[in-house]
Amino acid sequence: MNGPGKSIFCIIEAAPWEGIGENGTYAITYRDLAAVVRDCPLPRPKPSREELVGHLRVIEQVMAGRTVIPVTYGTVAVSEEEVRKVLLASRYEQLRPLLRYLDGRVELGLKVLWKEMEPIFAEIVAEHERIRTLRDWIAGQPEAHTRQERIELGKMVADALEAKKRAEAQEFLDALALLAVEARTGQLLGEKMILNAAFLVDRKREAEFDEQVVHLSAKRGERLAFRYVGPVPPFNFVSL
Repeated sequence: MNGPGKSIFCIIEAAPWEGIGENGTYAITYRDLAAVVRDCPLPRPKPSREELVGHLRVIEQVMAGRTVIPVTYGTVAVSEEEVRKVLLASRYEQLRPLLRYLDGRVELGLKVLWKEMEPIFAEIVAEHERIRTLRDWIAGQPEAHTRQERIELGKMVADALEAKKRAEAQEFLDALALLAVEARTGQLLGEKMILNAAFLVDRKREAEFDEQVVHLSAKRGERLAFRYVGPVPPFNFVSL
């Protein structure tokens, strides 16, 4: 199919809105909801990092003045009617309460990572007598005769590492969840990451939340690295 499709960025309340200047966005409305869209070619060209960044930038610009329900990059309708019927009308009973739920709230993201692994492994050895005993026994045996024991030791260390991650991450979740409406954890990437979390926070508590992250970072900064971002579109609290 050739012709202008509709690339969908987010859903907002249907109120007077003039789009975002040079980005060519405009609103398609249904009752008191509107989808922010931009014309795009069909079929869609191959996705690119530049387009993904542009998609997020548009949502963030809308978010500066409106509550938004963000829509995943690459969501395209073939016509204005499809946006209105398939997205807005058919999901109205889901979208209207979700927009109210997100109103006045922002998503803040936090990743916490161990800076160095060597001291972490040293802590695990010091904290687990079975690991320490097996490690010392293996060290005194010919390598060819300890294959199974080395496998067992590796599994014990891996299990202890995961338990340590969970315990340390919980400290941050407990401290920050008190200031958030909702918190969700994501996949841990690499052995150093102990926490990958998103928090939905009332705007009026955003400064308080920031201060708590700064406090935790100052308290544990010698051992841990903090990557704190936001406000960002609340993708982690929306499923469209």
